[in-house]
Amino acid sequence: MVEENNNVTPRMSLVCVLSVYTIWGIQPLYWQIFNDISLSHILAHRIIWSVLFLLPIVVLTKCWDKLINVLRSLRLVLMSFICAMAIGTNWLLNIYAAATKQVVEASLGHYITPIIIIFLGVFALKESFQPYKFVATFLVVTGVVILTLYVGKLPVIAIFLVITFAVYTFAKKVTLIDPVVGITVETLMLLPLAIIYLYVKSCAGEPFFATAATKDALLLISTGIFTSVPLLLFSLGVKGINLSNLGFIQYYAPSLSLIVGVFIFHEQFSTIHLLCFGLIWLAILIVLLTPLARRNSQVLKCKQ
Repeated sequence: MVEENNNVTPRMSLVCVLSVYTIWGIQPLYWQIFNDISLSHILAHRIIWSVLFLLPIVVLTKCWDKLINVLRSLRLVLMSFICAMAIGTNWLLNIYAAATKQVVEASLGHYITPIIIIFLGVFALKESFQPYKFVATFLVVTGVVILTLYVGKLPVIAIFLVITFAVYTFAKKVTLIDPVVGITVETLMLLPLAIIYLYVKSCAGEPFFATAATKDALLLISTGIFTSVPLLLFSLGVKGINLSNLGFIQYYAPSLSLIVGVFIFHEQFSTIHLLCFGLIWLAILIVLLTPLARRNSQVLKCKQ
C-alpha cells in the first residue's frame, strides 16, 4: 500500500485549494488563446507535456519506488484509471466550453459539482454536517434548480462536468497515493491515447504542433505546466480538507469563470441569473462566516 503524505496542515491544504481554484477560475482566458488549434489536438498535447513535466519531478523527489508500488497494486491501478478517465474528460469539456463561449453553462456545472461533493462527504464518508451547512446547501440547490429551469434545456456540458469532477474528487479523497505519484500515473494512463491520436494525425499530414507557428508550439508545451501544477496542488490540498467543506470552497472558481464569461466574453446574464447566483453566493458567505463568528464568540466568552 502506498501511504499518503500526512504532513499537510489544514491551513496549507486551504492555501493549496484556493490557489487551484484561482487558476481554474480564470482558465477560460487561457484556452481562448488556442483559437487556431483543434480541441482534440490541445488535449493530446496537454497529456504529453504533463507527463514530460511530471516525470522529472518524480525523479527529483525520489518517488520511483512509490510509483512502482502503485503499479503493482490492482486496486490502486483501477482507482488511478478511474481518475484518469474522469479528469481527461473534464479537461476536454472545459476546453470545449471556452472555445465555444459556453462559459456560463460550464460555470453552472461547476456550481452543481460541489453539491455532489458535499453529499459524498456526508453520506459516503460520514463527515459531520452542522445545521448552518444544511441552510447553505438548501440555498445552493434552490439557485441551481431555478437557473436550470430558466435555461430551458438540459445543460449537457454542466452535467458531464459535474459527473467527471465529482468522481475524480471522491476517488482522490479515498485513494492513499502520494500526490506527485498519483497525477503522474493518471497522465501516463492517458498518454497512449494522446500518442495514437497525434500519430494518426501525422499520417494524415497534420504537423505535430498543428501549425508551423512558434507561438502555437510554445502554447501547446505550456499546457503541461498549466495542467500539472493545479492538479498537484489539488491532490495535496484535498487530503487535509473535509469534502463537505471543500464543496463550498469550490464555488470560488466558477464565480471567477462567471465574471470572465459575462464581462469579457459578453455572455448572457439576466436578472434570473443574478437571483440564482446571489443565492449561491449567500450560501458561501454563510459557510465561511459562521465558523468565524463562532470562534469570535468563544474568544469573547473566554475573556469575560
